[in-house]
Amino acid sequence: MNNNILRFSLILFLVNFVAASILVSVYYITKPRIELQQRMMEEESLEQVMPESVGDRLEPVKEDGEIKCWKVFKGPGSRVRGYVFIAKKYGYSSVVETMVGINNDGTITGIRILNQNETPGLGAKIVEVVSNKTLLKALKGIFSREKESEGKLLPYFTEQFKGRHIRRLELSNGNIQAITGATISSKAVVESIKEKGLEILGRYE
Repeated sequence: MNNNILRFSLILFLVNFVAASILVSVYYITKPRIELQQRMMEEESLEQVMPESVGDRLEPVKEDGEIKCWKVFKGPGSRVRGYVFIAKKYGYSSVVETMVGINNDGTITGIRILNQNETPGLGAKIVEVVSNKTLLKALKGIFSREKESEGKLLPYFTEQFKGRHIRRLELSNGNIQAITGATISSKAVVESIKEKGLEILGRYE
């Protein structure tokens, strides 16, 4: 009886050891690729949230080795034209991480959701792209020799923020409209942007 218990315990230990070793190996193999992908996404987001018409040069503001925000300049030797920062807040089932660009007066130039794991079909709609192309237009595009030019489609929820002022940001019909069935996720994005934006303006203005 004791021998059986020892044998089963040893087998269980070996199985767990092998499984843990595989997980650790996969983690260290994929970690550099994940970090590279995150850096590429961050660089792309920086360009999207801050148009060149506002600024074409970014300088990171670091505290204790961590980037708190980026100051935006237009050409060498110019004054600060705006800021880019990352806002975070827990939504319904995950932390929603958003990159935001603002003018130095607090007007939002653009936002992009960097990371979220909200409920698919509900909170995850904060990154959903809606096309205005109808079935008829799609069929015409297939059979037509002339290709209809279509700009890059962006998530409709985040597009609501452009041109709005940080101080007057709120979730309402006359301001930012929440996603149906995902008020908590919508509220997390609005509140995180407003809180972090006011903090940045208050500190560096």
